[in-house]
Amino acid sequence: MQSNPEFSWFNGQVVPWDKCVLHARSQAAFWGANVFEGVRAYWNEATGQLDVFRLQDHLTRLRASMKCVGMQIAYSDADLIEATLVLLRANQVREDTHIVIVAYYDMGPNFDPMCHIEETGVHITAVPMPRSPRFESGASACISSWRRISDDAMPPRIKTGANYHNSRLAQHEATRNGYDTAFFLNHRGTLAEAPGSCVMMVRGGELCTPPGTSGVLEGITVQSVSQLARETLGIETTKREIDRTELYLADEVFIAGTLSEIQPIISVDRQVVGTGDPGPLTRKLQSLYDASARGAAKADGWNLPVHAAPANLGPQTLEAIYVPAG
Repeated sequence: MQSNPEFSWFNGQVVPWDKCVLHARSQAAFWGANVFEGVRAYWNEATGQLDVFRLQDHLTRLRASMKCVGMQIAYSDADLIEATLVLLRANQVREDTHIVIVAYYDMGPNFDPMCHIEETGVHITAVPMPRSPRFESGASACISSWRRISDDAMPPRIKTGANYHNSRLAQHEATRNGYDTAFFLNHRGTLAEAPGSCVMMVRGGELCTPPGTSGVLEGITVQSVSQLARETLGIETTKREIDRTELYLADEVFIAGTLSEIQPIISVDRQVVGTGDPGPLTRKLQSLYDASARGAAKADGWNLPVHAAPANLGPQTLEAIYVPAG
């Protein structure tokens, strides 16, 4: 049976995991009226340090999503950074972890899920998240029969829960049909992204990815990969439209996302990509990314040390941060 962390953070308080709850008729629960960010924290066994990776960049994107949906919250970025660190310390985290920061709309007048409201809140949870074995072995992908949402309907650059039903449909279709993941085409018929990840391709020595106008979430991991490729390997990343059949002819394909990290794609629609093994540039980028995320290489301020609390943390130590939910 899966065990949960001891604590969550809910509207300014560290609370027990099972007290981090919203009413079923809140706009967030009823219609997915929220915006959120998934953030990784990495444990460095050599230094005994936990680092949160690119937290400020994720909060900047969270604010962009909030702007697009007209949302205001009561917490500054500094508040949310401190809340994240407090939560990780409270849970005594000493392993790779996935953090989710959610800003949400609460209950509408007369329980109306449609109307605009000012009542908002924030909750933060952090759960153990080991690296997928597909980081090493690679994954199979198919082109989904579902099209990617577009900016004139459900803007994909807004990271909101409601958008992810599109991803869920594609992912479930892919797994039912024996694939590991799916690739979306946009309304123009060119490549968009995978459910929860961006796609990058190596073809003829060119590293490329679809632009932000192709129905993609503008990825922070793609930004990290592009910067590492440019500064360390001297390889620029081109943002351009990518056709479906280019994926069949590519030398290498990988997905890039906070949760998936850099995950090689070894086949698309059962067409082998390259040699059928993770490619050499993909492997170099994985190594560079891992060194940056775990603090083993200079990462331009990407890492925020948590300074994990001592192992004997107990109720007395927690009094300053834990408020029992009434």
